[in-house]
Amino acid sequence: MSLKLAEYIGTATRQARTQAGLCRQQVADAVGLPLPVYERLERGRLLPSVATLCRLARVLNTSVDVLVGRLFLFPVLEP
Repeated sequence: MSLKLAEYIGTATRQARTQAGLCRQQVADAVGLPLPVYERLERGRLLPSVATLCRLARVLNTSVDVLVGRLFLFPVLEP
């Protein structure tokens, strides 16, 4: 597991959740995860599946790119 990526996803998820005004339980329920699993994800101790990332992005009204830090951790290389 890429610890750096898991930590980034956890931080981005927490920020998006608080920005959306949702509590952890609401997001966990909407995404279909048990609360302890969702909390591990937010703490950066769990790397979510692609399907879970897609559900998180939809519930949190953001994109998977934002949650995985594509623009920050993996910048697009200019030709």
